[in-house]
Amino acid sequence: MLEFFYKERRALVDFRRGPLGPHFDGFAVELKGKGYYRDYARNILSTCCLFNAFLIEEGIKSYQRISPDLTESFLDVYLKGIRSIAGYQPRLTAKRQITHFHTYLVKTDVVKPFVPKPVVTCYSWLLEPHLKYLQTECQLTEWVIKTRRNQLDAFLKGLGDKVSRKRIRSLDPLSIEAYIKQHLQQSPHNLHNLVSGIRGFLRFCARQGYTSRDLSGMIPSVPRYRFASLPKGISESELQQILNAIPKDSAIGSRDYAIMVLMMGYGIRSTQVASLRLEDIGWSRSTIRIRAAKAGKEVVVPLLEPVGEAAIRYLRFRPENHHRQVFLWTRAPYGPMSAAAISRMVQVYMNRAGVKKPGRGSHTLRHAWAIRALTEGSPMKAIADVLGHRCLDTTFIYAKADLKTLRQVAMPWPEVKS
Repeated sequence: MLEFFYKERRALVDFRRGPLGPHFDGFAVELKGKGYYRDYARNILSTCCLFNAFLIEEGIKSYQRISPDLTESFLDVYLKGIRSIAGYQPRLTAKRQITHFHTYLVKTDVVKPFVPKPVVTCYSWLLEPHLKYLQTECQLTEWVIKTRRNQLDAFLKGLGDKVSRKRIRSLDPLSIEAYIKQHLQQSPHNLHNLVSGIRGFLRFCARQGYTSRDLSGMIPSVPRYRFASLPKGISESELQQILNAIPKDSAIGSRDYAIMVLMMGYGIRSTQVASLRLEDIGWSRSTIRIRAAKAGKEVVVPLLEPVGEAAIRYLRFRPENHHRQVFLWTRAPYGPMSAAAISRMVQVYMNRAGVKKPGRGSHTLRHAWAIRALTEGSPMKAIADVLGHRCLDTTFIYAKADLKTLRQVAMPWPEVKS
């Protein structure tokens, strides 16, 4: 398959030698099958061929002996004197290309996946059992456990040698209080998560006998008031500004425009946009199925005409492949877009349109839809169903932003007689 990308006999000989030589043909088949442009695939293959030549010079005869340190050494030699320029980082690009090849070898069982050695600290004996407990007993997600690891890592590092095996039992409330006070300037949401994580960790330490007593009660609760803040919405003119900032006559522009219209039309989450599949759009019945997110439920709603037109325009550009998700990347390997990428895309167009809102992102469009639906007289239950709220109390916060209705029920200010 290398012959598809290279015709010169000398180049083919260079590829088929060394520890990587037997695997280049299969890798070329994968690149072609995933739809990579010929020139871009040649760039990937060329970098990997140079890496192969470097391995030969280093006397490496088996790919099993290749380590991340060896890859870094190659990049130091290969990129010597080459500087990064705006929009292009050669070291990062080359590293991704080599990682792509390594991923192919793992997938084809040529090598085992590289598992980095865990970083051992003076408090690992304390932290790792707690994280294991969160994973197995509490069934927390990988993302939440990663967040807890970062929080507790900073907390334990701040306590210093007080968390050693010899001194942990004498841990006192003053040390914990001093750490919490350092973080009082954080936002209430972040502080609430921090306090919750540390409190759970201290309870675990007491149950395991690491500490002489349960110190979780020494951490004060962070007050959280129901309906304390207004949802952040966007005006109709600002929504139109955002749509006008999107070029609709290209593959990327038509895709992004369809995503934006979909989110503005139904107020759905970025995760629901990412999970939308081709079969969810019922063209014959003019309906669209919004899949459940979080603890919500799946709903089928009428297909709005602007959403349908934007989807049709995008589907003319959409690459043909086996993925059933509607929204794909416009460059090979044409995989489905992630929720995080969709949220970032919203931020980009809001910035481009000059719409400045706190917490800019996909949730801002969601709030704007809920406020607009309430203003137009939609029933609270219908709004809750589309938003995926199981409890109506969650939806009632948007009633605070419906100023038009609030003015109708406002009591007149009493007159004061002198």
